[in-house]
Amino acid sequence: MTKASTKSIEGEIISQAELDRLLRINEFIEFDSENSLINELKYAILDSGKLELEQWQTLREHLKEIETLIPHIDLIIRLKKEKS
Repeated sequence: MTKASTKSIEGEIISQAELDRLLRINEFIEFDSENSLINELKYAILDSGKLELEQWQTLREHLKEIETLIPHIDLIIRLKKEKS
């Protein structure tokens, strides 16, 4: 095997930790998954009595962090669309 072909193979190999992270992210964003972000938020809202005020405030802070990332996500989407 040549040095160039070894580099291209190595570039395609990802660690188990990276694979686990990607799978966790994918499960988190899938709409059909029971563990998706949307389903978790809907469950929390529909069963609001199970969360304390501090938990609601923490949830809102996390959502604010996500809201600040939306323009960056939109940019990534636009760039990926232009690339394909």
